[in-house]
Amino acid sequence: MKQTKLPVLISVPHGGTEIPAKLRPRCLITDLDVVLDGDTWTKHLFNFQGLAVEYQVMDISRLVVDLNRDPMDRPPDNPDGVVKTRTVEGLPVWSEELTELEANDIIRTYYEPYHEQLMEKSNNPAVKFAVDCHTMLDVGPVKGSDEWETRPLFCISNRGLPNGEQGGETITAPPEFMQKLKVLLENVFAEEADEKVPLVAVNQPFQGGYITRSHGLRTDIPWVQLEINRRLYVPEAIAIDPTPQELARMKDIRDKLYEVFSLAAQEEIVFSEEEILSEEAKTIS
Repeated sequence: MKQTKLPVLISVPHGGTEIPAKLRPRCLITDLDVVLDGDTWTKHLFNFQGLAVEYQVMDISRLVVDLNRDPMDRPPDNPDGVVKTRTVEGLPVWSEELTELEANDIIRTYYEPYHEQLMEKSNNPAVKFAVDCHTMLDVGPVKGSDEWETRPLFCISNRGLPNGEQGGETITAPPEFMQKLKVLLENVFAEEADEKVPLVAVNQPFQGGYITRSHGLRTDIPWVQLEINRRLYVPEAIAIDPTPQELARMKDIRDKLYEVFSLAAQEEIVFSEEEILSEEAKTIS
């Protein structure tokens, strides 16, 4: 049975594993570590090609260009900025550091076109909301602390509070929509529930990154960041490429996400009068 295209924009910014040929000789990271440093296998997990009216994925590795960073967030101030000098585990990425000219060329070649295409696709009148798709490690550091915590199975973010309401900055999706999306995820993925951690958390441990913040302020549709816990689909003994069984598992998750997004899009999504973005905020780039 042919599935109807979702009235949704799907963004997959960290699924790429390619290192540009001219940079490959200087890359110190193994192919497997490239897979692990990005959002592992998300080109499979979030493959909504032909299933969503707008779909965008990056083929280049996050180690080369991080589309979810401010373009001015760069080394040496931040080795995990828009271009990288260190992996998430602190390993050096390049045998010879990128020059400023090389960093600018990477941003011009890969970063800017991705964001320009997102803007164009978000203006498609058929799109009701956008989802920036990511994955997260099962255990990670508590923000602002030296402690570590086991993370929820799903985290949805709109730059707001744990109930989806606006906090210290403008939210990118209405709180009512966030709660609706939370309930839908809980219902559709009920069999994955684990008493040790929440099935779905809102704005915890992540509030949303640069993509949702910047595009949420410049477009009229809701933007949500989605994080899926990797323990739902990544085995302990991982290879560069997924096995047929692992591909089937990811397809099952994607099919359930299709159901969630389809149900979420069935009702009109609007910001309340208090949440309508000011014209000044919309001009922020």
